[in-house]
Amino acid sequence: MSGGLHHGPIAAAPLTKEQADAIAQVLRALGDRTRVQIIGALLHSPTGEMNGRDLRELLGLRQPTASHHLHMLVRAGILSREQRGPYGYFRIQSDAFERLRELFGESP
Repeated sequence: MSGGLHHGPIAAAPLTKEQADAIAQVLRALGDRTRVQIIGALLHSPTGEMNGRDLRELLGLRQPTASHHLHMLVRAGILSREQRGPYGYFRIQSDAFERLRELFGESP
């Protein structure tokens, strides 16, 4: 996975440019109201996952807007995507929140 959540604590050592870029990607992904709403919807989904169409309808998003936001969350390593038939299903990576805590130097 290419997301910045795999680079360890920010305070552990001086960051390389690549590490800082990866971490900034994660923080940008979380720095948008719509993406936070997507995470909230997934956290409250009974199955822990939703397809892109249902997320779009729930949040009142146009298809290109939803795709953009979901893509950013997947690239940042926060969501995973699985294609099933015509729909992509999204769920929060099982260890995403633990990795976020570790990123800021807190143990899980």
